[in-house]
Amino acid sequence: MDDIASELFRAIESDDVAAAEHLASGRLDLLNDDSRRPPLAAARSIAMAEQLLGLGADVVAVSKWWKNGLHARHVETAVARYLIERGAVPTVHAAAALGFIDLLEKFLDADPTLIQAKGCDGCRPLHFSRDIPTAQFLVARGARWDSRDDDHDSTPAQWLIGDAPEVSRWLLEQGAAPDIFLAAALGDRPLAEKLIAADRRCLASRIGKGSEFPALGYKGRGGTIYQWTLGFNNYPHQIALKKGHDDLFQFFFDQSDTTTQFLVCCVLARREKAESILARQPGLMESLSGDDLELLPRYCWETNLDYEAARLMLDLGFPVARTTPVYGFTPLHNAAWAGHAGLVELLLNRGHPTDVVDPTYKSTPLGWALHDCLVEKRHPEGNFPHVVQLLIDAKSPLDGVKYPTGHVEIDKILKR
Repeated sequence: MDDIASELFRAIESDDVAAAEHLASGRLDLLNDDSRRPPLAAARSIAMAEQLLGLGADVVAVSKWWKNGLHARHVETAVARYLIERGAVPTVHAAAALGFIDLLEKFLDADPTLIQAKGCDGCRPLHFSRDIPTAQFLVARGARWDSRDDDHDSTPAQWLIGDAPEVSRWLLEQGAAPDIFLAAALGDRPLAEKLIAADRRCLASRIGKGSEFPALGYKGRGGTIYQWTLGFNNYPHQIALKKGHDDLFQFFFDQSDTTTQFLVCCVLARREKAESILARQPGLMESLSGDDLELLPRYCWETNLDYEAARLMLDLGFPVARTTPVYGFTPLHNAAWAGHAGLVELLLNRGHPTDVVDPTYKSTPLGWALHDCLVEKRHPEGNFPHVVQLLIDAKSPLDGVKYPTGHVEIDKILKR
């Protein structure tokens, strides 16, 4: 079922109407599976939407998928209009995400309090604004650009910086609170200079570090929205590079303290520069905080999986089995989860223990590798048989491992 569903979504997203018809014909279980995104919500053309409706797709499922606003941002507006005409029911949040100002006007004329209604994660409609005209309309009707959602404690400008940076810039011009990550993403050097002049420590900020831009699990919540809009565990320097603002990256680097320069070089795998900094300040490694040392497990996790960065950090003296504080995952747990055989082998060669049981799921790295390979399947590109072999060769305990697993190659390894 999962394989067929994946094929169907690939056909829909490539707008291959004939292939979609072949895969979905007579398959109402695929078309109206309420455990996942409705295929109809993924349609990129009216022709595709029309075909799926003809095959039995339920337009009510689209209404449910749009309801909280989060999933409507990337829907083609012509397709959205077509579906609304055929019974899909938008909310005020979906209308904002779709950029349908006429619908927003009707909603707010009928109930002005909807301007601060909470949708996904406690976001207000402004958090989902598709474009500047939509944001302008909402602000004119009383939306607050300093409102924060309930789960990520993040503003509309922070939510929109990934998909609609022009809206974030407009919100800043209206008075929204700036920060160094917004400046980095927008390539706004004057704003960056202003922020650095006010507090140079902003350059040491990292997405997922501390209380201002916290990680997943902080106070039992989802952490800063920047993890999804800009990327997990990144410094402002990295954001500037990713957005093509090389001059701003160099400005950030030159203005940073030595520790931040060193850590930025580590995560960017800039070996020569990192080693030269450490040679000038040989006591630097001992001065690193716990937050800084967590970079190794974080850069072995799927959001930042980076072999060269991890190898450099190990070479420089980062503790090989450092855990993350909220969940207690080790670098080996994270690398095994991704099926990254090279990284698993590197960690094992540096002495990483195989018997550490994480406090959250009560499992070893081997258990993590098996669970992702057999159940979650988040990393189809992973070389899980090789990872399993490496872990078993390194004397990983087999407690809790069920045999047979149903995976031919892994079962051969376990049988031996």
